[in-house]
Amino acid sequence: MTRFIQFLLLVAAFVLLAGPIMKHFGYEPSAALKQLQQKAENFAKNLETGWAEQQTKKEAQPLPQHKEIDEKEISNLFADASARNAVEEEPAPASSEPVDYSTREEKEFKEMIAGLEEIGSIASDLPTTSIPGFSTQAYRPKNSQEKSRWVPPPPGFMTAETFNYLIYRETHPVTQTISTVLDTIHGNLMLDLSPFTLVIKPNRILVMLFGNKNSYMNFTKRPPWSGASSDLKADTMYVQEGNSFYPLSVHELTHLYFDGYFLPVISPLWLSEGMAVYMQIHASKQKPSWVAPAMKRILKGDIIPLEKMTETEDLSNLSTKEAELWYTQAYSLVDYLLNQRTRDEFYQLCNELKQKTPLHQALYKAYGMPFTKVSVLENVWLHDIRKAAGTLPPAKK
Repeated sequence: MTRFIQFLLLVAAFVLLAGPIMKHFGYEPSAALKQLQQKAENFAKNLETGWAEQQTKKEAQPLPQHKEIDEKEISNLFADASARNAVEEEPAPASSEPVDYSTREEKEFKEMIAGLEEIGSIASDLPTTSIPGFSTQAYRPKNSQEKSRWVPPPPGFMTAETFNYLIYRETHPVTQTISTVLDTIHGNLMLDLSPFTLVIKPNRILVMLFGNKNSYMNFTKRPPWSGASSDLKADTMYVQEGNSFYPLSVHELTHLYFDGYFLPVISPLWLSEGMAVYMQIHASKQKPSWVAPAMKRILKGDIIPLEKMTETEDLSNLSTKEAELWYTQAYSLVDYLLNQRTRDEFYQLCNELKQKTPLHQALYKAYGMPFTKVSVLENVWLHDIRKAAGTLPPAKK
């Protein structure tokens, strides 16, 4: 209490003595206060003006645009060593030492291989050759939130790192072109999936590039017709080098980025695969060869009932034709919900599904009437795509 009284006395003494002391040195107290007040006002005004100028500059800046990828760059992406030397392309800096994975538990590694074998068991009647632009069902176990550590680089694989990826490439060095293309895909997907990637920042991805079909099949246990695949739990993309590298990479990275938004919930398979095919087509500006024939079937009414399709979480029993129809229908449905309705409604639908809202309720909360049932969505979607294609059946008299 005594110290507090002493402090008050000191403050009172300073107030009483400040005026005479300032006058003694030739300063008028009232003028000094006015000068101090003026400086404070000028400082605040400068701050406000500077902030306004910065905001004006920001508003004047154009919105980020997609980076275009040169088709020649894609075609030369996986040229042989002699071709790479001919264009004098320098390899990206490879890691001097392999990443230390010595702490990886044997049990965890066996679980990953078991998962690869599980999703590699797709129908036995599928062709043994690759289907252009076709990938296997993404591996998305229920515990994908509990991320597993990356597999170490297998013998014969060279490594490189970018801000977004760790890259393993079979036999050849990871060139700067490959790193640039992958980073460009990442940047474009961040724009296209911005409502989702702004909320949940995607994890860094391991990309494994295989030089041929056999090594890809032997390592991943995927079927021979598959060109690429992904593992949400391990944040890993597996892809064969070749002409389909770019669209398939977009497809698989969409799985990892888009599905990552829903974790710890696993997004519905139709939504995941539909979005992946949509982004694949959107990025490459070219539809895979199997889409057009399947769309003709859909327009004729040869469809998978949406009640059944939206509850499907395993495609392992589908034949080739059934798989093509399933993927195309999922793509068409996502395309419809994204572009024929509003993107805000689509985002709200996804957010409701992330909250484990049943699909029919999520549809109503996002789109309102008349979407109270999945069957209503089926009727409206089919009617609208037929109308857009000019294939509506004649009205009954």
